[in-house]
Amino acid sequence: MPDIHAPATLPVGPSSRGFGGAVFFGLFAVLAVMACLKYLALHSTVFDLGVFLSNLYSLHAYGQWWRAFLGHAQPLLPVYAQVYRLVPDQAAPLVLLTAQAFALALPALWAGRRYGLLAAASYVLFYPVWTNALFDFHLDHLLIPILFAFLAAATSGRTWLAFVLGLLPAVVKEPYALTTVCCGAYLLFFQRRKGAGWGLVLCGGLYFYAATAWLVPFCTADGNLGAQSGAYAWLGGGPGAALVTMCSHPLTVLAEVFGVPGKWKYMGFLFGALLFFPLFRPKLLLPALPALALSLLSTHPNYYGWANHYSAGVAGALFFAYCEVLGPVRILARQSGIGVRRFGLALFAALGLVHVALAPSPLGRLFWLSDSFAFSSDAYEPTARDAAILAEMLQNVPRDPSLAVVSQNSLNWGALAERQDYNSFPLGVFTPHPVRDLSGATLADFWRFVRTGQVPNLPVRSWQAQYVILDLKRPWFVLDQGCEFQNGACRDEDVAREFNALVIRARQELETVHDEGGLLILRRPQPAAPEPAAATPPQQPAPAAGTASEDALQPAAPVAPGASAPAPAAPAAVPGTPVAPGQAPQPGQPPQPPYPATPGAPQAVPAGRTPAASPPAAQDAGDIEVEVLDRFPSNYPGRKGRAAPMTHEGQPAPGQAPAPGVQPAPGAPAAPGVASPDAAAPEAPGAPKKERRFRRHEAPAADAPAAPDAGLAPPPGSQGETAAPEVAPDAAPKKERRARRQKAPAEVAPVEAAPTDAGQISGAPAGETPAAATPPRRERRSRHREAPAEAPAAAPAEGPAAQAPAAQAPGEGQTVAPAGDASAAPRPERRARRRKAPVEVPVPTPAPGEGGERAPAP
Repeated sequence: MPDIHAPATLPVGPSSRGFGGAVFFGLFAVLAVMACLKYLALHSTVFDLGVFLSNLYSLHAYGQWWRAFLGHAQPLLPVYAQVYRLVPDQAAPLVLLTAQAFALALPALWAGRRYGLLAAASYVLFYPVWTNALFDFHLDHLLIPILFAFLAAATSGRTWLAFVLGLLPAVVKEPYALTTVCCGAYLLFFQRRKGAGWGLVLCGGLYFYAATAWLVPFCTADGNLGAQSGAYAWLGGGPGAALVTMCSHPLTVLAEVFGVPGKWKYMGFLFGALLFFPLFRPKLLLPALPALALSLLSTHPNYYGWANHYSAGVAGALFFAYCEVLGPVRILARQSGIGVRRFGLALFAALGLVHVALAPSPLGRLFWLSDSFAFSSDAYEPTARDAAILAEMLQNVPRDPSLAVVSQNSLNWGALAERQDYNSFPLGVFTPHPVRDLSGATLADFWRFVRTGQVPNLPVRSWQAQYVILDLKRPWFVLDQGCEFQNGACRDEDVAREFNALVIRARQELETVHDEGGLLILRRPQPAAPEPAAATPPQQPAPAAGTASEDALQPAAPVAPGASAPAPAAPAAVPGTPVAPGQAPQPGQPPQPPYPATPGAPQAVPAGRTPAASPPAAQDAGDIEVEVLDRFPSNYPGRKGRAAPMTHEGQPAPGQAPAPGVQPAPGAPAAPGVASPDAAAPEAPGAPKKERRFRRHEAPAADAPAAPDAGLAPPPGSQGETAAPEVAPDAAPKKERRARRQKAPAEVAPVEAAPTDAGQISGAPAGETPAAATPPRRERRSRHREAPAEAPAAAPAEGPAAQAPAAQAPGEGQTVAPAGDASAAPRPERRARRRKAPVEVPVPTPAPGEGGERAPAP
């Protein structure tokens, strides 16, 4: 006897079954490609793809098992977390989206094998399939194939398979444990399967109560999540209170369910997408009632949004009911004379129109004609701006998993989510967000919580966003509450006002890392680390009256015959830097004796200067003495010098008197065995490189004042320097060449000077004050220098006559030989780079009151 409860279907041939497989593979490929392209184009959201990625990464990397019960009870999360063990981290989002597309395409294969090609094609045109596949990633998508398979097994007499499939909705998410209860009721009342039916009812009911009353509150530090969230707060504080409210205030419940236009729209789209065929099989809709009731009882618009993932708990049962009605309708079409083929074409055309109006597929209106951020064609095509945003995020946001990151809901990327704390703006930005740490929790703690209702003293970790990423040109969200974003503007005034206020506050409290083109990356200010105490160098005071300014530090011009030439100004000294020996100290710099210093000899103080304090004490043994080295200090005044290399062992440092017994007199050659400060020495390893010279020198100022320290001896380390001629008898001075190749000065014949009994050099006419020689101009140092010839040191003269300046005969040479035998003076060495070093002119220190001040330049 035939079963009158068997579904009325037409026979399905082998060719029709093959088409079902082709439809399945085609649908799977399109859904997977579009979902991956949308993610790569930065059009996924934090809720819920970013949140899922963060939870899965924490389960995999840190073993935080309580993430499966954080906010929602989702025991399947540890299974999905294994994706991080199988593929690289950056490929994990793509694998999850591909697996979601595969699961959503399975009912097309089953419908094609059971009901034929028309049923498989109808599933492709069902818009909830596309919205669930292209709206990020949610475990809710599993309900579509689960409920379809459950009803198929239940109507086919495979009770135990139906029992196992009926348990699966509970492990997807705790609200769907009520779906498990309804699956048991379907088996119990409509299939007369008491054992399996009562088993599903009891398992689903107990799990729903345990998850909402114990598991989620025990693992979640903050409330108002899951079934107890604010969307159902008007019903009461829990499932029991909600049941009492619905029974005691039915009119209030009906007003909430049917008094909101958006909920009528939601139900109309769901049933109208299948031409209201499911209404002819109301018994098959029993497993879909819990998901539909949760959407209609909610006060949150996202729960009854037709394009959200909450339709997955209803879509599977609706489509199965549609397939069950499809067989009898086809029989009626054959018997009425319309024909099965014509009926199939008309049905397919009607479903196609609904698909074009609602589905975000490449055939839909949302794909081509709308500017929807989530479903338009622009959502699947990465732009140059998307690439720039991704580059800025990866560059400015560290990959440290311990740093909490908060991003705008419409801006999500896998690398940002792979950390312990990642959520949507503004959660954790202004106030710390608590998270319970259950790494040390035990079953005894959980049992104590079940018996007493008091949470054990478990540590609660509060995190606060260290980086905030916002894109003001994307749809604005306050946590997960968005607004209608059209043509780059938010149409919801309340959301726009709140979002703007939060952005302004974030700008004020956080540091701006990047702000360009609408992309805003903020960073929480870090407390300044205490810096080690360091000696602050003294500030250089302004030049005193009578001293040369920096503008006057220019190359000295040649002077007329018979006139005294001004000496070039010394380089500007850096505060705290030792002054070169024989060089006048700058303002604010302690003076140092000329090198080498004569024991017991008084030091000359230039006119207009006040004697400075005593030199600073010697530095510690571990300190490094720094000296300003400037190749051409008069050409670029005010330029800081570089640090001099450390001296070798046994060699006196600049500015320090040599050991007694080897101290040469001023102007005399060094003693045998002691290196002279003017002698060329091989360059020590690590010596500073040569300064880059300017190509052109500025013209010297005609009225430049003379330096007050012109009478001092030349500083040490100026070996191989050229002395400027004092008199140009025959021709005007030649123009100096570029700094890279300097022309050597004209050679002059030395004038033999007769020594006096006091060691004074004579040679100037009577009654004429001798002019002090201009310190030699520094030249390029050679890389390899030869050791100077050793000569016996001359004994220094004593008395005031020894400090008298030397004189020159007018019209004769400009250089003089030191006191003593002129043949004993060292011959000038030949430079390594095609230049000949001139003979250096040592100038004795003038006596106080005798030539201490120079004549002004003409």
